[in-house]
Amino acid sequence: MISWTMAGSALGGIGLFLLGIHLMTTGLKVAAGDTLRDVLGHWTNSRARGLMSGILITGLVQSSSAVTVAAIGFVNAGLLTLPQAMWVVFGSNVGTTLTGWLVALIGINFKIEALALPLLGIGMALFLSGTSTRRGALGEAMTGFGVFFLGIATLKMTFEGIAAAIDVTSLQTQGVWNTVAFVGAGIVLTTLMQSSSAVIAIAITAALGGLLTIDSGAALVIGANIGTTSTALVAVFGATAAAKRVALSHVFFNILTGLSALAMLPIMLVIVAFVEAKITGTRAPATTLALFHTAFNVLGVLLIWPLSKRLETWLATRLTTREETESRPQYLDDFSLAVPSIALNAIVLEMKRIAEVAFAIAKSSLVEREVSVTRLQHKLSVADTLSEAVYGYIRRLNAGRNTEDIAKSLSNIVRAIWHYLEIARNGRDLASRRHRLDRLPVAYVRQFHEMAALLASGISAAGVKVGQDEDGQQPNLDAFESAYQNMKAETLRAASSGELSVMETGIALDALNDIRSIANHMDKAAKRLESVDIS
Repeated sequence: MISWTMAGSALGGIGLFLLGIHLMTTGLKVAAGDTLRDVLGHWTNSRARGLMSGILITGLVQSSSAVTVAAIGFVNAGLLTLPQAMWVVFGSNVGTTLTGWLVALIGINFKIEALALPLLGIGMALFLSGTSTRRGALGEAMTGFGVFFLGIATLKMTFEGIAAAIDVTSLQTQGVWNTVAFVGAGIVLTTLMQSSSAVIAIAITAALGGLLTIDSGAALVIGANIGTTSTALVAVFGATAAAKRVALSHVFFNILTGLSALAMLPIMLVIVAFVEAKITGTRAPATTLALFHTAFNVLGVLLIWPLSKRLETWLATRLTTREETESRPQYLDDFSLAVPSIALNAIVLEMKRIAEVAFAIAKSSLVEREVSVTRLQHKLSVADTLSEAVYGYIRRLNAGRNTEDIAKSLSNIVRAIWHYLEIARNGRDLASRRHRLDRLPVAYVRQFHEMAALLASGISAAGVKVGQDEDGQQPNLDAFESAYQNMKAETLRAASSGELSVMETGIALDALNDIRSIANHMDKAAKRLESVDIS
């Protein structure tokens, strides 16, 4: 029979292990400073580098969940692309196997208490010497390692006692149902504890204590690997579609890895036992499970490598938002690059789409008294994303041989797109200031609205003419310029006479600068396109 003392010791060992993992992760992340951000941000520009970054960072902070959530956060913030984040996440699954090796090797080769207690003492001394410094963070991590090792020792002794007190074989069935039961247990335990490392530690220490067979321990490890996806799924509630795609890639990888390991379980265990015997000369349940955990995660990477491009393409079509659909190029394709004149026409068509978005933002900010700044910001993001695609396409076209006319047209288009983006940004900024204009005298506000309407009349309703009026002529901004100069002079006069306060003067001049900038960029964009065939 299992006594209350044994049950309490098991719970205490799990608690110590989880506390140790928490302290290690928190301390190492702080001690590493900006390493996590720098590595993920700058060293993930290929599949291999993204994979290695995930492995190394997870090995450093001792938490695949922390790295996965960080990768999702960076995608959510636009700092990582989907392919970059995917390979960081795949690498984190391999990196987290280090925890299993720590449990296995320390549990077998060391008297754990002799290692844990000095770490606790030294770690706390460093932590107390500077709690808000990197030295203190390193001390917190060392304390975490000490608690981590004490948790291992407690679990190991508890499981040895349980194995001696009961018939272990009665806990385990034979064949497929035993595997299914332990895989399910691994998924449930990992979801509840939010730590696959803790469940893997339980599996290894239970195997060390004689409580689990190798087959059952391996099934529990597979379940823990699948269950760790719950952390990523929880992290993406309310996140962007791109971040949700990263979480889906994590789920796909872990399920693919888990199912493959299950299908090959007998074969893999034979291969692992053979490799272990060749390397160490002996067989031990703990190292067998640690090696198995590493082997099937590496197998997962090998399986996903040829599938990753298709997975990226499939994920890109899922969870698509209206903004992403609008910001996706409609006319750019690789075939057109072979004929520069056709490629130029495609670029012009995409440029018109950018212009439409920019003019729509500007017109809303000019004529709508209560415009949604959030809506305009979404439109601006569409224009930014689309412009990046056009710029990339132009760079590829410029890499080949082009005539002087096409090269000149491309240069003018690049500058025109920049002006359109500035129109959009100025429109967004003007919209964010509209509510502040209500603080000014009524006559001033009415005059501003009249001037804004005058500029808006120079913008076609849909922006299709790319800066031209319906007759194909450049918009006449002379009337607007005259109104602008009169209003600016009136603002400065009112400020000098005290009719407008300093704050009111600032509000007025900021709004005037925004609206003048819109007009200037409209004019410059139109002039850039005078020599470009936009028919």
